[in-house]
Amino acid sequence: MQGEVVSYLPEKQYGFIKGDDGKDYFFHCKNFKDIQEILKLGEGSRVEFEQKATPKGYSAAQVHLVDANAPVYYQVPDTVYVSKDEKIKGWEVVDLSCWVVHGSSRHSPDDAKDEMLKGARAIGANALLRVAYHKTTGSESGTGKGTYYYTIHHFQGQAANIGKKNVKGSHEAEALRGINVRAKALKLHLMKKTKSAKKKRAIFWFVVLVGVMGLWIFKENIAIFGTVVLLFGAFFLSHATDYDEWLKEAV
Repeated sequence: MQGEVVSYLPEKQYGFIKGDDGKDYFFHCKNFKDIQEILKLGEGSRVEFEQKATPKGYSAAQVHLVDANAPVYYQVPDTVYVSKDEKIKGWEVVDLSCWVVHGSSRHSPDDAKDEMLKGARAIGANALLRVAYHKTTGSESGTGKGTYYYTIHHFQGQAANIGKKNVKGSHEAEALRGINVRAKALKLHLMKKTKSAKKKRAIFWFVVLVGVMGLWIFKENIAIFGTVVLLFGAFFLSHATDYDEWLKEAV
């Protein structure tokens, strides 16, 4: 008997075959003649098997792929999937990277999560595993009413690429690998950008301090006014962004 695999759960090691007779046949990986063929098994795969009736329905025995030499293709998700666990039900982890993507926001957890997803897409990952959330407290000077405290939301997850073997898929396994290489290259680029920003900030503050010192050569009231203006402007203009902080290599 021949049929087509209509579903297969790698984590459960079982699935169902739609036989050419129209009946559904349950199968387990141990029912394959050659256990290595499981590595190529996906939805839509053509298989041959022996029918077996059981009290719970029909099952397949002595299963093997009709074309075991056919290339393996993957179906991938349309968006970035997230999971608190090491796996995502129904999906195979094709490439598990050693990079952790972070997302932070003082506005809401959703904004922090969106930042994390944005980071995953930047390094070509379609999944984040072992996702965790935590929050910290930030502070800034108030407008004459003391220090203002606010909550900062944080999400982080390990970047990965997942897929489902499917004869109608359009991605080969090799095309889903390489997150580590892309992440490393981006991290180095962003580190240089951060270093440049900090250097510019140092120069900026040097200019501000020289300007303040210069103002005090003049009359005191002019110096006070000019100092306030310079420091006020410096507060808003001198912040250097840590461009690479959101992408970290797992320890």
